[in-house]
Parts: sequence; C-alpha cells; structure tokens
Amino acid sequence: MHVLLIALFGSVTAAAIVYAGFEVRLLLGYLAMRRGESRSPTSGELLHESALPTVTVQLPLFNEGDVALAIVEAACALDYPADRLKIQVLDDSTDNTPDLLAPLIARQRAAGIDIVYLRRETRRGWKAGALAWGLELSDSEFVAIFDADFAPPPDFLRRGLVGSGAFADPNVAFLQARWTYTNAFQNMLTRAQAILIDRHFAIQKPYQLINGRTLAFNGSAGIWRRSAIEAAGGWTADTLCEDLDLSYRCALKGLKGVYDFTLTCPSEIPPGILAFKLQQRRWAKGTAQCLRKLTGEIFRSRQIRHKFEDLYAMAGYVVHPIMLGYLLLWPWVVLEMLPRPMMLASQACMTIANVTIIASLFLAASVSKRRAGSSVLKGLGVALLLGMSLMVNTSLAFLGGCLGRAGVFERTPKQGRSGISSVGSAPRLKLHWSIYFEILFVAYMLWMTYLLVEADQLFQALSSLLFAASTGFLVLAQIVDRFSAGPRFARRRPASRVPVEALGGSSSA
Repeated sequence: MHVLLIALFGSVTAAAIVYAGFEVRLLLGYLAMRRGESRSPTSGELLHESALPTVTVQLPLFNEGDVALAIVEAACALDYPADRLKIQVLDDSTDNTPDLLAPLIARQRAAGIDIVYLRRETRRGWKAGALAWGLELSDSEFVAIFDADFAPPPDFLRRGLVGSGAFADPNVAFLQARWTYTNAFQNMLTRAQAILIDRHFAIQKPYQLINGRTLAFNGSAGIWRRSAIEAAGGWTADTLCEDLDLSYRCALKGLKGVYDFTLTCPSEIPPGILAFKLQQRRWAKGTAQCLRKLTGEIFRSRQIRHKFEDLYAMAGYVVHPIMLGYLLLWPWVVLEMLPRPMMLASQACMTIANVTIIASLFLAASVSKRRAGSSVLKGLGVALLLGMSLMVNTSLAFLGGCLGRAGVFERTPKQGRSGISSVGSAPRLKLHWSIYFEILFVAYMLWMTYLLVEADQLFQALSSLLFAASTGFLVLAQIVDRFSAGPRFARRRPASRVPVEALGGSSSA
C-alpha cells in the first residue's frame, strides 16, 4: 500500500511539475511579448474591388431555431461584392428550424443574395460532415465559418481577407477572429465563462502567434483558405474537435494559422450549467481524441518545431485528470506521512501553477477591458469554483476520449438574445450520468475530511471540505437547472417538409 501510494503520487507530482512549468512559461512569455511585438497580423494593402477573392460563408445548424434567423441575417448583411459571395445554410435540424428559415431565405434570394439552403437526410459526420459536403458544392477560394450563435459584423470578410494582410502569405491556412460575448453579464456563470475564454483568446493565442507555436482554429468566426483544407485531407469526423484536428493536420503539412486580436465576433455563452457541462465534455473528449490521433505524427514531424508545447496546448484539459488524481491521493499522503520532500514538491508545483492561472485570469480581464471592481472579482471567484467542481466531468470525458471512439457530437443549446424559444416548448437538458461520479466524489472528500480531522490535520481537512462543497454546489446547480422554470430549448420533433427548391438548395445526403 505504501509503495503503491508513493508510485501513484510520484506520477501525479511529476505531471504537476510539467503542468506548472508550461503555465509559468505561458504567462512569462506573454508578458515579455507584450513589451515587444504586436499581437495582430501585419496590415496589408487594400485590394481593388475586382481583385477580391471569392468566399463561401458556411452556417452549420442543428436544431438551433432560436438563433438561426439572426446568423442568417448577419451573413446576408456582410459587406462584400455580391458576385463574389455565396452563403450556405447547412441545416441538419430535426425540429421546425427549416420552417422558420424558409421566409427569410426566400426574401434574401429575392433581394439578390446568393444564399442556398442545404439539408442532409442524416447527420453523418456531424458538423464536419456538413462542412465537407458544403465544400464539395462550392468553388470559392476561401470559406468563412460561423456557428449559429455568432453574429459577424458587416466588415468581417473585408477586414479578415484584405485589411489584416494575413493571406498574403501562401502558407497561411486560416485566420481566427477573437470571440466576444453578447451575454457575458447575464449571470454569474456567464461572467465566469467570459473570463475563462478571455484567457484563451487574450493571453494564450497572442503568445502562440508571436512565438511561432501551432495555432488552432476554434470552430467558428474564422476564414479558411480552401486549398489548405484540401491539402490537409479535408474535414474529418473521427474526433469531436474537427477544428483542432484540421488545424494540426495543416501544421503537419507546413501550413499555419493566424490570429487577429483586433477582429472580433460576438457569440453566446451557455447561460445554464447543464449546457456548459455538455460543451466542456465535448471539448475535453475531442481534444483527447486529437491527442491520441496525432501525437505520433507530431513527434515524427519536421514541420512542427515546438512539439511539447504544442501538445500541451492541444491537451489543455489534461490538467483536470492531474488535479483530480492529486485530490484523491493527497489526503492519504498526509495520513500515511509519505516522504516530506515529495509532499513539498507536489504542493509547491500545484500552488505555483494555480497562482499563475489566477494571475493570467486577472490579466485577461484587464486586457479585455472588463468592468473593474466587484464584478470581475465575483466572476473570477466563480471561475475558480468552476475549475474545482468541473474536474470530475471533464476528467471522465478526457479519459473517454483517450480510450474510446468519436461518439455523438452534441450541440450546445442556444437561447438567443430574447431567451425565449421560437421553436416550441421542450424538456430541459437531462442530467448527465457523470453527476453520479460527482456525488461519489463529494462523499469521498467528506470522508477524507473526517479522517483528517481525526488525525488532527485541520488545515488539510479544510481543503478537502472546500472541494467537497464546490462539487456539491455544482451538483445542486445541475438539479436546479434541470427542474427550474424558465425558457426551454428546442424539442426534437419532425420538421415539416419545406420545399427545398424554394430555398435554392438541395436535400441529397
């Protein structure tokens, strides 16, 4: 028992050292970069109207009627020459979203917009399958992709394709815009998520861009060079993060992504805990699948120079299994009185890493010009609470991605600006089976609290109690979210058959 505990905790300690090292490197690297180079692509010369490249805007949808109208309107309002712009509504919906879209698409076509409605008989390949199918039906040089809850500003294409100058380099595969949020201050959960996502877009991505690390496409609010997609093998659905997968396959071919901090695109943050957990499960599982799929190729590649740092960025969710393992083992380490140097080393590494993350979250809020004072402090507190309580959920998903197949691509439910469903009332998201493991984790940490109190380890007992309370709060929040009254998401009911010809599209798979 003692030897096994040393072996297990030693492994967790080693992982914590690596984790702390990468987090410190990221923060210090960003601070050094901020004193030097710019964080956005170099501006290029404006092209003449006749020289603008052709673009297809793809809008992948699935049962998202509450936001579908807004994204179609935003796409049709893009300021770009009509003869060089095509819009594809890639709708896999099984509800009445097509009924909602039909009048709008008909009006836009009558107004001269080249917009087509494309509907598949099955969801084969999920979002990746829809994007790949749309690409086959397009001959444009570039493809812009927006999820249903995004709202690109009218000048998005001109700024991304021309103003940024990014695509003057033939090795640039895509340009990623920065996400902003229409509902960041809707509740404490959305405030916390905004801070967490800001850390990725305001700290991590600028650092990666300037220091030549592999940049990943974030699935929406970006522009792709068509030839780059084809050179990397196209969209594939063998992972739940088709965007991350394609980004790294491009890097393996010597192609790169570019991030423009100044080009922003508003989006919606999940306002409920069940929707947020669903999103985090998909991202955690998808990144693990990409890690399993591409690690060998990355190590063998001569194109990717910063292999370990790029792999760490890809496997960001690995921190949750590390922290979960640490929490499960630490009380026994204290009770069994393992070698003090090992205990101090692990504590120091976890403390350094967590302090670094807290500092980077504060910095992200500052860079993003978020409201100062108690609002940011409360959001940061909830963000840290989420980090502690989501470990079980994301660890299970990450381990599942390391071991299993792709699984089902579950879209994050959207509410839209009104928060009122346009597609009829429906049950809320169901409680996921991971909640039972969260309950077990709460019981385990309470048991550890009791044992530590009995052993007069009151400080350690307080830490165990804190994690039990945070996860317990998450469990309670899920139950409240599941059964509370309020706007409900779309019901999966058969859609009435809108004549596809009237929408200028096709229904073939």
